[in-house]
Amino acid sequence: MPSEFDFIIAGGGTSGCLLANHLANAPTRPSVLLVEVGGEPVGKTVRPPFYRFMNAFTRPDLDHGYSTTNQPLLNNRSIQYPRGKALGGSSVLNFMVYVYGSGEDYNRWGELVGDDSWRWENTKELFKRIENYDMAAASSYSQYANPSPSEHGQRGLVNVSLPLVLEKGTAVALDAMDKFGMGPRNLDLNSGDPVGVGIFPSSYGRDGRTTSATAHLLNAPNNLTIWSNATVSRFILDGKKVLGVELADGRQAMSKKDVIISAGALDSPKLLLLNGIGPADELAAHNINVVHDLPGVGKNLRDHLLVFLPMEVDPSLTDKHAFESDTAGIAQAQEQWLKDQTGPFTLHNSTLFGGFPKLPRLEDSAEFKALDKDLQEYLSKPTVPSYEILGNAPLALPGFQLAADSAFLTFVAFLMNPQSQGEVTLRSTDPRDAPVIDPKYMEHPFDRKAMLETIREAVTYVQESDLKKYFKRFILGPASTSDEDIQEFMKEALRTGLHANGTVKMGKPEDSSACVSPDFRVYGMEGLRVVDMSVSPLTPNNHTQTTAYLIGQKAADTIIAEYEL
Repeated sequence: MPSEFDFIIAGGGTSGCLLANHLANAPTRPSVLLVEVGGEPVGKTVRPPFYRFMNAFTRPDLDHGYSTTNQPLLNNRSIQYPRGKALGGSSVLNFMVYVYGSGEDYNRWGELVGDDSWRWENTKELFKRIENYDMAAASSYSQYANPSPSEHGQRGLVNVSLPLVLEKGTAVALDAMDKFGMGPRNLDLNSGDPVGVGIFPSSYGRDGRTTSATAHLLNAPNNLTIWSNATVSRFILDGKKVLGVELADGRQAMSKKDVIISAGALDSPKLLLLNGIGPADELAAHNINVVHDLPGVGKNLRDHLLVFLPMEVDPSLTDKHAFESDTAGIAQAQEQWLKDQTGPFTLHNSTLFGGFPKLPRLEDSAEFKALDKDLQEYLSKPTVPSYEILGNAPLALPGFQLAADSAFLTFVAFLMNPQSQGEVTLRSTDPRDAPVIDPKYMEHPFDRKAMLETIREAVTYVQESDLKKYFKRFILGPASTSDEDIQEFMKEALRTGLHANGTVKMGKPEDSSACVSPDFRVYGMEGLRVVDMSVSPLTPNNHTQTTAYLIGQKAADTIIAEYEL
């Protein structure tokens, strides 16, 4: 017999775990089922800050193993696209950067969907409720980070921290950024104005990485049921009303209120399409019965692009390579971490620095002037950045050997506000098959221009700022800062920022590309909502785990109020 619950959440990722926790802990204690295709993430790399970059590239057991279609403008490369396959979803794999984005992102969100409750003055209060923000250590480097405790939350479940101490080389590189003109110095990148350079907050606490599962599923109440290692294969329907779900193993669960899809920007559209909700012509091509013709499902895929810029530097700048090359030291550090969560594993890779500068010259370009006027106005606002630069990243070159007596420092340059729009479509009607992911990277002229200028500025900073006295060579980088050399470099070196969004876009009812309303209900369906980054109507100026948490919090408040829970 089918099990029955008030709410069924399909997907135990960043948004889904938070939503499950908040619904289950509502005063009326509704029954909640959380279904996740992965299991409990275990292993030595999951929690220590030292391993923050490792899980996405070395843990296939925690990854769906997706990749994009061949991208014509990137030398026809297929790009790996790690997606978390575990309780906690991609919060298990991400780089733990915790930044809100610009307050103007959320003001524009409200305008695009016709709901002022998404505006910054409201969303910043939601962030406070999500987080447990530890900024005490910043008092020892307040010239680089000095957030106000009153502007951040200390009672939420997601641990957010600034590093206990700054890693070697951080101050030198940040001072050089500031003097070079990437500033101003920004003492709180989460103030709603991220423009400038400073220290990135991270989603870890004294016990290591915070995932949405460690934050929201530990000590789950008895009215929250978790089915892990389980795949939702189809909806149980009565016309256009979703009554429940059936799993690949044959189990069924019925919902008294809502089925909520929270499988992420790649798998949420896939699940809708498999169940006959999406563009009618695509469904017909797979002989899927059209339950509801919803043209926007799987469309509007956007993502941040990035490029790694690793360089060889004088060893006096940083001891990162020295530690990573010390096998015995790493083994000792591992033992110390397991013993009491202290030692070198809390220091190395704990500090990410950089920020979100603007490119004033970009607004003079033909590519910028060709954008819609309202988009130009948004991008011109003083708190909306052009790109992100992140320092102290990994070498990111598998197999490359650096001399033992040398050192490296890696910057990552991200394109903000991408305009290229891709799509997610079905590979087959088998729910176990990966979706077809075609981001159409760099198809929009603005993206090509903005990424080129971003790389030029990052390379020029390294070669001409006060950092140049430590710089030896780029391990990976353009041959020069000419347009032609940077364009060739982009074709071979660009990769995904892993910030997919927009594929089940939230919008106004009259918007033909919109799929869900501001209260997360799927247009044209009953008893069905989507709650994850797929609903985002824009790509925020951040690393999107933060917005994924926000979406879960906003949805929880909306549903609790609607059902008077």
